[in-house]
Amino acid sequence: MKKWALFLLIVAFCQLSGLAQSPFGNYFQDSLKPGHRISGRLDSVDANLATYQHTLPGDFNPFLFRFSFADLNTVWVKPQLRRFSSIPHIAFEYSMGSKSAQFGKITYTQAIDSNTFIQFDYIRNSTAGNLRNSSFERNTAQLMLMHRSRYYGTILDVSFYGSNNRLSNGTIGDSVREGFALQFQEVDKSNTENKIKEFHIDWKNYISFTKDSLQKIGLLLQPRLDIQNLRYLETDTLEGIYGFYNYDSLSTVDYWELASLKMNGGVFYKNRGFNIEAGLGARYWDYDNMLVHQDTTEIHGFAALDMNIKGYMLNAAANYTFVGANGETQITAEAKKTFRTNVFSAGGSFSRKYPQNYQRAYYGNTLAYNWTNKELFTKSALNVSWTNKNRFVPFFAQAFVENNSKMPVFIQNKWRQDTLISLNVLGIQAGFEYSYKKLLVQGRASYRESTGDLLPNWMFSGRIAYNGGLFKAKKLKTVTGIEIGYISHYQLLDFVPQMNTYTFVNSLRQFNDMMKLHFYSQFDLGYFRWFVRVENIEQTFVKPTNFEGVGYPVTPLQLRFGVSWDFFN
Repeated sequence: MKKWALFLLIVAFCQLSGLAQSPFGNYFQDSLKPGHRISGRLDSVDANLATYQHTLPGDFNPFLFRFSFADLNTVWVKPQLRRFSSIPHIAFEYSMGSKSAQFGKITYTQAIDSNTFIQFDYIRNSTAGNLRNSSFERNTAQLMLMHRSRYYGTILDVSFYGSNNRLSNGTIGDSVREGFALQFQEVDKSNTENKIKEFHIDWKNYISFTKDSLQKIGLLLQPRLDIQNLRYLETDTLEGIYGFYNYDSLSTVDYWELASLKMNGGVFYKNRGFNIEAGLGARYWDYDNMLVHQDTTEIHGFAALDMNIKGYMLNAAANYTFVGANGETQITAEAKKTFRTNVFSAGGSFSRKYPQNYQRAYYGNTLAYNWTNKELFTKSALNVSWTNKNRFVPFFAQAFVENNSKMPVFIQNKWRQDTLISLNVLGIQAGFEYSYKKLLVQGRASYRESTGDLLPNWMFSGRIAYNGGLFKAKKLKTVTGIEIGYISHYQLLDFVPQMNTYTFVNSLRQFNDMMKLHFYSQFDLGYFRWFVRVENIEQTFVKPTNFEGVGYPVTPLQLRFGVSWDFFN
């Protein structure tokens, strides 16, 4: 009774907030206007097309304001926002720089008819030697199809993600500068790499019992397939390097693979700006890693809501598992309201989950463990923001906080749930913009606290630029200026390539306080844009080598340029 009472409580909560986007809802409206640009605002094209190229592998970036401890071992594909356009739109962006660092993106959006929409996204990010001779390549492809009719609506999402990280290319005797030899954990051969592949299909179907376009009630069916794997490859004699090996003395293809098939079924109701859905679902997952095999079936309840009434937007979702991973709970909610020039938003989440399957057991040449005493870990998060769009000095302010209890962390050679460690992070950020005639000034400051001091406390950045047209006709627009910044110190983490995660052990080494200096110039000619950016100029006069992670020095001065193009038919 207690389990069902908790589920009914979650459903009741979701009737106050939710995260459902019914195809019969009101969001089938143009989200791409003729002024849309794939590269965003002109004043930040260089940042949008060429984000700071840190040397750290994986998704962990200590210089991004928003941070979650889950970023230390994230491999999941990042979904793209849904777009709608009655006019076909094709966009392309590309940038490249030193060490053959390249970033490219292609998007396609079209309405086949008034009720059918498609979109396609392809993203590629690669470098052929951002850190010595190491390199990485990441590819993401996503296809979405959305359709609605009088009695039926559907959303089909298909996505693929592939990552290939060549991690060392030899470390023995290698160094960047005298006295600063690079250090990697258990990677000493030129052919070491890890490969990640993911494939996802999510198909959401709504069958309506009413033909009224403003009010719908009916059935929801949603099958979903997820396949995710990681392979760590070495080809060499292991015994001479490690002193031991588990099963293969000549080569290792350490890997794990997790396949999951899920089916949700329930009911939905839609009335103007109000959409709600709830039901039951079953999930079967299968985990394989050499000699380790696990599988199970889970049954859960879910509920969600999407509401937009008189400018008040409210979204939320909830899940509770009562068979299989008994007790797993997840609740998310987000609210937003616009008052003239002010936009306020707030969001929160709460979850209780077991460690992921690849964290529970692993068998390989260099690591082997079986974790039996698993416990539910708890994560709660809250974020708020305020944006003021006045005509004189627009500004914004935002804050977030996250708490993790019994969260699995990788320590030395295995995943652990240390009950004595509570992983917390909080952050506050504010920024402004001021323009006067051709002068543009922008500023941003943030402060963060984190367990283990793995994030810099203070980060400052400011831009001052010429913002206007060139030549007599003023049709060629430009924003040209300098960007200065400051990053305070933080503790360095060590990367474990076999598990594609960071080990949560104090390395007793830290990133040194550092000033930042960049030059940028970007141009706009209708739907065509290009930019030039000279990044990390300060590295030409900063003598000591500074590290972003154990064995990963700060990227030196580099030149980058890029283009973007939008086409509306």
